[in-house]
Amino acid sequence: MARRRRLNEALSAAREYDPYTSEWLEQEFETYALLREELPIARVESRGRTERGDTGGSWLLTRYDDSCAMLSDTDTFSSQASSYPERPWIPQAIDPPAHTAYRRILNKWFTPDAMTAMEPHLEQFAGELLDKMLEKDEFDFVADFADPFPTVIFCELFGFPLEDYPQLMDWKNTLMHSSDGHGRGRALALAKAEELGIELDDDGEIPQDRLVEIWSNTGAALYEYFGKLLETRRQAPQQDMISWLIDAEYEGERPLTEEELLDTLFLMFMAGLDTVASALGLIVKTFAEQPDKRREFVALMDDSRRLMLAIEELVRYNAIVLLPRRVTRPVEFDGVRFHVEDQVSCPTMAANRDPEQFENPDEIIFDRVPNRHMGFGHGPHRCLGLHLARRELRIALVQLHRRLPDYELHPDHEPELFGGMKGASSLWLRKA
Repeated sequence: MARRRRLNEALSAAREYDPYTSEWLEQEFETYALLREELPIARVESRGRTERGDTGGSWLLTRYDDSCAMLSDTDTFSSQASSYPERPWIPQAIDPPAHTAYRRILNKWFTPDAMTAMEPHLEQFAGELLDKMLEKDEFDFVADFADPFPTVIFCELFGFPLEDYPQLMDWKNTLMHSSDGHGRGRALALAKAEELGIELDDDGEIPQDRLVEIWSNTGAALYEYFGKLLETRRQAPQQDMISWLIDAEYEGERPLTEEELLDTLFLMFMAGLDTVASALGLIVKTFAEQPDKRREFVALMDDSRRLMLAIEELVRYNAIVLLPRRVTRPVEFDGVRFHVEDQVSCPTMAANRDPEQFENPDEIIFDRVPNRHMGFGHGPHRCLGLHLARRELRIALVQLHRRLPDYELHPDHEPELFGGMKGASSLWLRKA
């Protein structure tokens, strides 16, 4: 009877699966554990921009080994799995062999040596932000540090004008966080809905099928902005990635087309303005809630080897990414029959808590070895910017905790969390 009840609970959880809601975030790890035990390949209701207008089913994988197998099989499970404002993003939504050629163009900008050369600037900028933030006894860590630190650095690297930072953040939040609990993203989406004459439903929400109009409208504005940047760089090249992409060649044979340039800029924009900021917010929230682990981190952070291991563990523990794939051919996967156009999702936050791969997965173990986590993805589409992300996280966390080893969540401001590509949109702290 107990086993049947657990299975029924898993079936119910799969039917109600919606990683974009605050209710989901309150019990996500317990639910992933239930599904992993009872229904590791679960049929779920489709939700959000992973719906491409197809008639296929939607599936959720919660085991580490299953996720690795799926993400490695790019012939069967395509990365072109979502709705896009214009076209699939390059190289994230492009499959091999074309993906390999596009990655080869971008790789030289994100090598370990190239990122190491950036460290003095990262340290300087982090220090400037922290000095200003810590003039106050209480502050929103996301607004004052987690958002601007990686975002401004990425704008500098890529060549986005810093004066456009507020507009870039608004475009990013509209595209990525219209309906996942992000306060600013929701406000921007509602304003855009009013502008476009989109009526809200009875609950005061934007109908899911009308969100596509908002994303398309916002995406069109962003593509227009990128087009103007490209034209500016053609006339006056600079030492930035935009100028370099204009001169790059696909397979050494031809320049990138205008569409290829725009789609690459779009992907860099979406990835560079959100992921590290989201991870930083969740990590600092974790440290505020687990002061013993924070003190343990402070004690080890001057040991370079232990610090390296600690950063990997914090990325594992605070994984943020849902990895969707689209089935390209009928295939049986561990006894389950997938059909063409089915959607399959691999939440890294589920794979990274699989006890078959990680002993005591719900505990932070700073010296965890091995630690083959999926916080940066897996397979050919593993995060292009992981070397930059690691340095930004290390520098940010060390500098913060050297200046402020003790802090706590502000009692009058609840953390504002968002789901999907999860993170914190507001994290008020006060000095302890």
